[in-house]
Amino acid sequence: MRYIYIISLLYFLTSIKVISQNNKPNIIVLYADDMGYGEVHGLNLERGKIPTPNLDKMIMDGMTFTDVHTASAVCTPSRYALLTGRYAWRTRLQSGVLKGGGTPLVSEGRLTLPGMLREKGYNTAISGKWHLDFHYEGDRETVGTSIPDGPITRGFDHWFGFHHAREMHILCKDDKVSEIVDPIEMLPRTTEYAVDYINKQARDAKKGKPFFLYVAFGSPHLPILPTKEWKGKSGLGAYGDFVMMTDGMAGKIIDAVDSNGLKDNTLIIFSADNGTSKAANIDKLQSKGHYPSANLRGLKSDLWDGGHRVPFILRWPNGGVLPGSKCKQLIGVSDITATFAELLGYNLPNNTAEDSYSFLPALTGNNIESTREGIVHHSGMGFFGIRKGKWKLLLASGSAGASKPKFDANGPNVQLYNMQEDIGEQKNVATHKPIVVAELTKLLENYIKNGRSTEGVALKNDTDVDMWKKKKASKFSNNTKHKKK
Repeated sequence: MRYIYIISLLYFLTSIKVISQNNKPNIIVLYADDMGYGEVHGLNLERGKIPTPNLDKMIMDGMTFTDVHTASAVCTPSRYALLTGRYAWRTRLQSGVLKGGGTPLVSEGRLTLPGMLREKGYNTAISGKWHLDFHYEGDRETVGTSIPDGPITRGFDHWFGFHHAREMHILCKDDKVSEIVDPIEMLPRTTEYAVDYINKQARDAKKGKPFFLYVAFGSPHLPILPTKEWKGKSGLGAYGDFVMMTDGMAGKIIDAVDSNGLKDNTLIIFSADNGTSKAANIDKLQSKGHYPSANLRGLKSDLWDGGHRVPFILRWPNGGVLPGSKCKQLIGVSDITATFAELLGYNLPNNTAEDSYSFLPALTGNNIESTREGIVHHSGMGFFGIRKGKWKLLLASGSAGASKPKFDANGPNVQLYNMQEDIGEQKNVATHKPIVVAELTKLLENYIKNGRSTEGVALKNDTDVDMWKKKKASKFSNNTKHKKK
């Protein structure tokens, strides 16, 4: 095995040399919406019943990361962290998601992942969901209405998609409202755009002009809208069909890469913004043997791992990524920015990617060398958690999200789990490990105070951050006591 890794490392170093000679890899990020770790069958063989043949094939062709976390257990903050390498709780968004039509969460002038890649010569495009706010200059449901501060002002050359689920009927192109459509058309249309984009970029890509494509699926999030060809495919109802359709759309995009002769030098990542939503009718799925969070506790919005540990599959033959390989090291989706920066030799300014660490060595089976001590979790309600090694500390007494109990008025205000021994987070050992609780609490305090979790000059958050969510905790406590009377 060691010999294989040495050969792989030598191959990777050769690739780095090639990259420096303007043969940069094309990069595609496929980002599902509300798709838990256990929804990919290849990651959940014993408790998964929904077929996902395309993603299973990607697992066989590339590397699976088994301990990857989004920056939040809900959509907007997870997407913010993906595109900026920064935790969204450093902004005005302290809980929940954005509703659309407001000031962009990504501030003007902030370096984004597509902006960085564009500086390195990439053509950049997003197909699908934005959900980071922008303004409409006029009626949002009128074709031709201008969008002055949307994705193409935040690093993208092109955009074809929608803002969020409640606006899935509003199809936008670049900086304007393009069409009003039936929401069931959105997933096929945005997939078709992604495939067409790859077809159009293929010739330039082969000549050394790479592209970055961010495919932000709106599925399997509500509304659950499998098209006719997918209905009944899963045998698990409309939600199972929609998961299969999502896998099918990912397959079409991967096929477009391969059919254009771009497989070897295209780095593809498949992941998701958070865990499965309770809207999927979890009880019904589990009654048929399908567990969307696999062996993890919790769902979308929760501090428990089912809320934010997500699928993360990476394929890149030219990068020395071994087929069928695995990485068990702890990383965050927010680490993509620093990883691509290291890969392309981009020096990140001090005030960018504040919470992003490179996992580049992991691609060739090596240990990630970084100064990271811990990774921060954040629930839909805005409560904090932090993970360091095997220890995970939650500053809440319940899920702090969608699963019951959301908040336990009679429970401890902290939870501590040994994730090596108790991946299902069933045994709270906080009272037995006060030193560990104190250490992780202090680490989180420092991350908040310093405005960053990476090394560098201390920065300021955009707003004050309440680590303990005292007002919110008090409100939930009072409501819980009132219900028990």
